[in-house]
Amino acid sequence: MAAQDFPGIRICAIKREGRTIAFLPYQFASRTHRLLGFGQRVGGELNDSFGLVAAPDCELSPLRLLRLAGLNALLFTHLDQGQARFGLAGSQPQPGLRIDLSLGSAAYWEALKRRDKRFVADTERRERKLIEAHGPLRLSFHHDNSDAELTRLIARKREQYARTGVADSLADAKTRQFLRRLVKSDDPLCRGVMSTLHAGSTWVASHFGLMHHGTLHFWFPVYNPDLQPFSPGRILVASLIGQADALGIRCIDRGVGDSQAKRDFANAEHTFTRGLWHRHTVSAGLIRAGLSLRWRLDGMGA
Repeated sequence: MAAQDFPGIRICAIKREGRTIAFLPYQFASRTHRLLGFGQRVGGELNDSFGLVAAPDCELSPLRLLRLAGLNALLFTHLDQGQARFGLAGSQPQPGLRIDLSLGSAAYWEALKRRDKRFVADTERRERKLIEAHGPLRLSFHHDNSDAELTRLIARKREQYARTGVADSLADAKTRQFLRRLVKSDDPLCRGVMSTLHAGSTWVASHFGLMHHGTLHFWFPVYNPDLQPFSPGRILVASLIGQADALGIRCIDRGVGDSQAKRDFANAEHTFTRGLWHRHTVSAGLIRAGLSLRWRLDGMGA
């Protein structure tokens, strides 16, 4: 699916004694990168998890992996700590926060109340105020009219980016087209989920994410700015948790990065790293020099 919108994607299949034991997805950002053998994680900034898809007995050094893939260098972020079991690691660790619902939503809420009674009480108060002002809450986990709702989410998210001065990750038409393909996917290994939350007839929040078995990857949320006093983002997450059992959600993955909004609900943490794996070749030296210059110029601009 991704290859239709990102033609530079490649997949290296690694075999041992005739048996495929691992796959490494990566991409070339340009023709020049392809000629240099310079790979990056698939999807660029859209990708929140990088690494091997491999059998448990697979173990490779980064250098061996590059040789097998025919790469001189591979630039990555979002390498999950679980990749260490395959022999892969990076640097500059960053936290990744999750909401573990494996014991059920009721048990989760009880544990959260014991940990932060004030936060839970404040969330419940805001929810009551929102219902009093606009009507009962209604969560549509995967909206019947998902195409139209995704189009609205993209427009609202881009408005939010412009309003807050954040770089627009949805500016590229190929990215928007890719999300439209994902929302139509019903593959249990990776399907797009387009959710909306309303209070009465008032739109509260929307979210487009990915569902993998029991894990919901929290990806593109957007909230009604007119409802800011009610904390619509917090109420959206609380609504998803409240219906998690019925929806088959056992984990909500908030991705890389730390913030108070994520920590308020998180009860599990793991680590992501980044880095540049490279071989000792002329091309790898050129790649490193180019990256060093780019990072130096970016630092001067900051």
